[in-house]
This record gives sequence, structure tokens and C-alpha cells, in this order.
Amino acid sequence: MIPLLLALALAQPLPLNPAVTQATIGATICQPGWTKRIRPRSTTARRIKRQLLARIGEPVSHAALYELDHSIPLALGGARIDSHNLALQPIAEAHRKDAIEFCLYRAVCEGALTLTEAQTKIWQNWRRAARLCEGK
Repeated sequence: MIPLLLALALAQPLPLNPAVTQATIGATICQPGWTKRIRPRSTTARRIKRQLLARIGEPVSHAALYELDHSIPLALGGARIDSHNLALQPIAEAHRKDAIEFCLYRAVCEGALTLTEAQTKIWQNWRRAARLCEGK
């Protein structure tokens, strides 16, 4: 059953920010501070985090154990507020993913990787996407 769910998830359109394309990366994601300007308000993020905690049966008091994660990060053109792009991620895991996100972001902005390649790889499996960063 899980492979079927994964296949269905991968068949859906990626949850992307329509303002971010390969043609606009110079004015969007590759501009210093751009993601800070578009990041959801903290009140919105807290509300979504509480909803996700309730969905997995965790009390709000455990909120600090998780980060509200964009599966496709804002720095790679992920949708700001889209239930398909938001998930709870344990803090330690979030730190590992952050390093991969930054590596992919740099590769896109330096022209070593296309935006679509980075988005697709991190969406499919962020751990496997780390292979794109090996040796960098």
C-alpha cells in the first residue's frame, strides 16, 4: 500500500510557487533575503503546526520537537502555504535536510543544476537528493 501512496503523491503536480521559474530565479530565489520576504507569518506557521500535531496525535507541548518543513523549500521555489508542501519534521532531521536544501539552492543559483531538477529530486526523496551535493 505504501508504494501506491508514494506513486500517487509523486503523480500530483509539485507544490510550487508560480512566481519562481528558471527564468525568474535571478529576481526571486537567488536574491538575498527573498525567502524571508515571502515566508508565512509566524502566526500562520504556528496554526498550521498545531493542526499537523493534532493530526499525528502529538500534544501542542511537543511542538518544539518538530519543525514545520516545506518539502520543497521556499529557497527552491516551493509553495508558501500548501498542505501538500508542509509537514512536521523532527528537529535533528530538519537540520540535516537544511544543509541539503542550501547545497541545492547554491547549485541552482550557480547554474550547476536546473531549478526543476532540484525541485524534483528534493520532492522525490531529500535523502537521495543529498547525492547531488556529494563532493561540494
